[in-house]
Amino acid sequence: MAIPGPAEIIRSVYGCWCLALGRPGAIDLFDRSETGFFRSFFAAALVLPAFVLSDVLNGGAAWLDGGVFEWVSYALRYTIYWLVFPLVACIIAEKIGVLDRILDLLVPYNWVTLPFGYLFCALTVIRAGEGPVADFAESLSVFAWIGLLFLMFRWARQLLGVSALMAFGFVLADEVFSLIAYLLLEIIATSI
Repeated sequence: MAIPGPAEIIRSVYGCWCLALGRPGAIDLFDRSETGFFRSFFAAALVLPAFVLSDVLNGGAAWLDGGVFEWVSYALRYTIYWLVFPLVACIIAEKIGVLDRILDLLVPYNWVTLPFGYLFCALTVIRAGEGPVADFAESLSVFAWIGLLFLMFRWARQLLGVSALMAFGFVLADEVFSLIAYLLLEIIATSI
């Protein structure tokens, strides 16, 4: 599997913007084939620096001081964090009869992590300071998170053609299953 080129990356991030604005035909900016789906996971590599910097600033990067095992453990948790939701989403989509449209959701879902990952990283850097600007960044982080969840809800509803309750279920599944998988792996890593 080849990695996506710069044109595909830029087109996909632009597609997220257009999809967020509800522009007609925005979904056509994404490669929603199986190959495009697997290439969309390259967003995980592109956003990794933002995740690492956020972890360092939040004091959650103890693995940096550790040995090879801690680095491997972090890489495994990061990878599983990216893979859990697509797996759960495919299972749910199959059960409700929308498996044929699941790549319409998962490809943009992966790519939107890129701009939002760096937005949250920038807000984390600002929050690390003191004063009213840091406080404002804290509040803005909450609104950005709510905005991202709403965007995911709207995309699930629109791209899969499901009810509001089902769309909420997809968003909830993403949050719950990804968090549980990450925390379980963290517990396992610290107990070894």
